[in-house]
Order: sequence, then structure tokens, then C-alpha cells
Amino acid sequence: MAGETIGSTRTFVLSKGFTQAGPHAALIGDDDTRRVFAELYADPDRPEVRPQEAYQAILSSMQPGWTLRLLQLFWPDPEPRLEFQKLVRVWKTPQVEGLDILYQGLLLAVQEVPLPFVRRTVLEFVFPGNEGLAWWDGISGLCAGFGIKVHYLDQAAMMGLTNWIFNPNLGQ
Repeated sequence: MAGETIGSTRTFVLSKGFTQAGPHAALIGDDDTRRVFAELYADPDRPEVRPQEAYQAILSSMQPGWTLRLLQLFWPDPEPRLEFQKLVRVWKTPQVEGLDILYQGLLLAVQEVPLPFVRRTVLEFVFPGNEGLAWWDGISGLCAGFGIKVHYLDQAAMMGLTNWIFNPNLGQ
């Protein structure tokens, strides 16, 4: 790992497209490595979620020489606002002028308020070949014991991730 910069986005910028790594879609890095991605998520209201222990288990189960990057991204999340807008639109329009002004103000405020952010945790694994396939596939079972769920990213999700990293469009 000498000469490699931690946190570098070079592999995204100079990626060469997509291929397969076992059953998983993989991004081809500038160095011809295959990189697979998975998102980790959990219900924050559940007391049995233990992310620190899950991370420790993941890292301690890796083989020497393998590369794993943990990305913590703060992602704009339009869903809560859109859901609230749907609810407000089905309200009965007030017949009293003052209430109608408040209603219109609420609709305008909801449209203009910046998006809330959600933290996303993504793993990037430099696929070492078939010896890494069983380990990568087993991460979901490993994390399940700590209350963490794993979603392996397909090509469309990886493209969305890389596009957002380089063009975050925070205003959406």
C-alpha cells in the first residue's frame, strides 16, 4: 500500500467501466482492479445494533493484502419531505382566508426548505479474485448478528454513488 493515498477518489475518476466479480457488478479501477460495493444500514431505534463490533468483525476477518474502504457519506434525502408534501396536498383547502394563507405558506415553506441529510455507510472492496468471493458474500451473514443489514450495489446504484460523489447537487 506504499504510495497510495487514503481517501483518494482517483479510482472513481479514472474508472474504466463495469464488469462482473462473481455474481456482483464491479467497477473497473484505473489500475484494472475490480471494485465491489455494498451499503450497510440498520434501524437506529433498535438497541441490538452494534456497528462498532460489526466493523471490528469485518476487519478482523479480512486476509492480509486485501483492501477495503469504508465510506461515510452524508446524502440528501428527499423522501421525508416528499412524503410530507403528499400528506399536505390531500388536506382540505381552508375556507377561511387566514387559514388559507397559513396553508399556502406551509406549502411554500416545505418546497423551499433544504433537504434533510441521511448518513450512508458504503464498503468498497478491491476484489482479489475467487478467494475473496466467499468472504464478500459472507459479510451479510457476519453483520446480521450485529443488527446490520448489507445491500450489495448493482451497476445502476454504483453509477448513482459515483455521480453523487463528484456532483452532489445538494439543492435537489
